[in-house]
Amino acid sequence: MEQNINDKKEKLSFRQFLNVVWWLIGFNFKMSPSGTVLYTLISIFTGLDSLIGAYIFAKLLDGIIKTATNSVAKPTEIIPLLILYLVYKLTFLALGSVYNYLANKMSYLADFKSIQFLTDHIHSLGIQTLENPEVANKIQRTKETIRMVFRDFDGVAFFITRLTALLLSSFVILKTMPIILILIFASMLPKLISNRIYMRKSWQYIRATTEERRVANMINTSLSESSNLQEITIASVFRYLHDKYKTFIDKYIKENMVIIKKWNFSGFMLGSLTEITSIFGYFNILKNLFNKLISVGDATFQMRSLDIFTDNLSRATTNFVSLFERSIRLKEAKEVFSMKPMIEDGHIELEKCETAPEIKFSRVSFKYLNTDDYVIKNLSLDIKPGEKIAIVGENGAGKTTLVKLLSRFYKVDKGNIFLNDKNINDIKIDSWYKNLGVLFQDYNTYSYLTLKENIYLGESGEVLDMEKIKLAAKKADVDSFVGDYKHGYEQVLSEKFKGGKRPSTGQWQKIAIARFFYRDSPVVVFDEPTASIDAVSESRIFSQIYDLFKGKTVIIISHRFSTVRNADRIYVLDKGQIVEKGTHGELMKKKGRYAKAFKVQAEGYQ
Repeated sequence: MEQNINDKKEKLSFRQFLNVVWWLIGFNFKMSPSGTVLYTLISIFTGLDSLIGAYIFAKLLDGIIKTATNSVAKPTEIIPLLILYLVYKLTFLALGSVYNYLANKMSYLADFKSIQFLTDHIHSLGIQTLENPEVANKIQRTKETIRMVFRDFDGVAFFITRLTALLLSSFVILKTMPIILILIFASMLPKLISNRIYMRKSWQYIRATTEERRVANMINTSLSESSNLQEITIASVFRYLHDKYKTFIDKYIKENMVIIKKWNFSGFMLGSLTEITSIFGYFNILKNLFNKLISVGDATFQMRSLDIFTDNLSRATTNFVSLFERSIRLKEAKEVFSMKPMIEDGHIELEKCETAPEIKFSRVSFKYLNTDDYVIKNLSLDIKPGEKIAIVGENGAGKTTLVKLLSRFYKVDKGNIFLNDKNINDIKIDSWYKNLGVLFQDYNTYSYLTLKENIYLGESGEVLDMEKIKLAAKKADVDSFVGDYKHGYEQVLSEKFKGGKRPSTGQWQKIAIARFFYRDSPVVVFDEPTASIDAVSESRIFSQIYDLFKGKTVIIISHRFSTVRNADRIYVLDKGQIVEKGTHGELMKKKGRYAKAFKVQAEGYQ
């Protein structure tokens, strides 16, 4: 079924092909405007190289023969031709040097800027868009394609070079032997068709194995990341994953080589037709030479023109087919760069608030893409400015999803979320983020940065404030171990870098909390924030939470009741619905789900 879908998507009209080529040129122009223009112009001039050289050499040859066979002729007569030949050589040598310089420059730019452009665009699409499997597959293929964006542009420039040489040499052949010109064109058609067939087969196989290659890449990453090696080593997982990766790679290479083997054999057999046809052209030229209808120089020029025409026709057709088939891949890259976020940005600017906004969930329902079951069901919730609330519930109850909806990572399917009576969908997302801080359980660790930078990323849009960083570190208990670092706040947090040191899992979590304190947002959300921290540190941090965030709205999601019992209100979530709410004391009196869960956990600490 997947193959049939792919076949439908692979059709590319000539107009679409031209649009993709134009986009490709524009993409390279964005990376280097002057380089792209100059590279294209030099490509055109390079197409003149062979024919101009052949013409000057032919005239030089006639001059040499005339000087050698005619006693009246003077050797000095060929000096202007020698000078012209030298000027030609030096000119195209200079153009070649500039061409190679630009090729290296553009290639380096493509290696880095293309990925930068792609990363920037992916970031703009939003999480809901990126979790679409079809989008994920397209992005995977685009990552594989985009680094070669200069190579593809070079293919366009190469085609321009070959086309220029082809047109000029065809004028020479058309004037002297038009029939041969037609025969060579005709002999090239079978190879043109064959190349397109096998290039299409190769691309179809690449498309059909996209998800398998994604899995293979993930396996390779797992086997090479030190953070994964502990479990892989102890559980003896390496051999299983290694064999799984090797099985796919062996199969992938084998299937590709079958296509390439047939393709090359076909190219040899069909390419022979063109070479045989060109021999008839040589016979025609030699016949005219022997009949003294043309000079040796003319014969040399015509034979060289025939070679140039045949060679450039073969290369141009192969290049065109390659470019056309590559355009199918580039069309996907173009589509990825044309993608818009599934969630459109709002139009209302929300200034950074001194007082947290009122948050209201009104009959909200939500389900994830490609699923039928609602994770959040008809949920209503009011959070007053400065209120401290807690949301508890079993795994899968919808707690984290609720946070993601508040963060506007997803758009609700039913109902609305309001901030100060304004629909969250109407508010500019970046302006909302200025007022929101979320510490997720799966927090980021920037091991390639210093401790100072890891904390500063909480509010990297502002000028770095070292005193504020130290205060945030103190609040998060980071100051309890910063003294163990040789370079203090300048310590790089990975042993993979010279002088670096890796924090423990609990220390990483404290650093993430310090980053959160540094952000200092009016609305703060803790999503299972202390899962890796010992109970003593947790108690020290959370005994200050409500004091440290006085006047701010605090939302805590936690499975440890010691972190939620002092909340103004506690909501118990089950299967996407609020089943209980109240203070700790009120919920304990109800003797419902909360009270039972609290007692079970309390017994575990005894």
